[in-house]
Amino acid sequence: MKKVKYLSCAVTIFLMVSMQILSAQAPHKKATTAASSTPAMANYIAKGIAKNGSGDNGVFYDTVWNKIKLTDPVNPTGRQYQDVKVTLDAGDVIKASVSSDITTPMTLTLLNAVNGHLVVVKAIIDTAHSSNFDLFYKAGAAGTYTLRVASKKRAPKEKDDRRYYYENSTAYTIVCVISTQASGMIKDNPTVCEQLQFLLRQRLTNFMQITGDLSDTTMDVLDKKKIQSLNHLSTFSFYKNSKAMIDIDPGFDYVAFDQSLFYSSDADAAQAQRYFISQFKACLGTEWTEEVETNDVNWHKFVKQGHNAISIILYPGYKYLQILL
Repeated sequence: MKKVKYLSCAVTIFLMVSMQILSAQAPHKKATTAASSTPAMANYIAKGIAKNGSGDNGVFYDTVWNKIKLTDPVNPTGRQYQDVKVTLDAGDVIKASVSSDITTPMTLTLLNAVNGHLVVVKAIIDTAHSSNFDLFYKAGAAGTYTLRVASKKRAPKEKDDRRYYYENSTAYTIVCVISTQASGMIKDNPTVCEQLQFLLRQRLTNFMQITGDLSDTTMDVLDKKKIQSLNHLSTFSFYKNSKAMIDIDPGFDYVAFDQSLFYSSDADAAQAQRYFISQFKACLGTEWTEEVETNDVNWHKFVKQGHNAISIILYPGYKYLQILL
């Protein structure tokens, strides 16, 4: 019944199954491996990222602008890198996104100091976009972590090419979102708008603060041996007596909040859909546009460029409503 796999703006988060996140997040595709550690040299620290200011309901933002320089260190593969200090508390979730010139792509690795050496930390990695590299991690312990940004290319050897390379091709931007454990909690008796805004904040870090234990799996409609999604319980639901899920595609094409609301009749479900559409529309404002799915008049969506759609789907004959985002 679920229409998650047909979402037009699928979340491109690649995850790999890991016990590190299982208590609050779903599987993730690939992570940096426990390669040889490197000395924790403080002089390599280029910038710092922290939870500055009062934040937004437990969510903090920070941005680093910098560029690789001729004097920066080189890793064992001959690529230069810089280290950025990241201060996290236990339970914090960080999303770090690095963007750079498409001719000089950058990668991110998260490390932690162990016995005076920096050791690679397993983190969720998303490389879906050619000029962006995203990293997600939930801190098991408080501490100062090291976010290493490295060029995927070696510096040119020829003098003029080398000068041009450092002057024009090595700049990068790291945009970070840090969500605290408190960000995953919502006040009693919230309005629909407060609930929607809460979920949009949670989506910034892949719902990791509200993802509970694995509940079940949904099998592919065409191939019954193939898993369509891994469904984790959500600690948040629009109604206290209803159940919501965080659905994760094992092929890692999406992560979605999935709320099913059941009613006593189709008429009640249709009325509820109209109510949620009006509430969402008022809450989202003019930046979001309401649409109806071309092949399904019961599938209403709110869309915004650069964002994943918010869907409110009615299932006539089944007396229930689905909210997806």
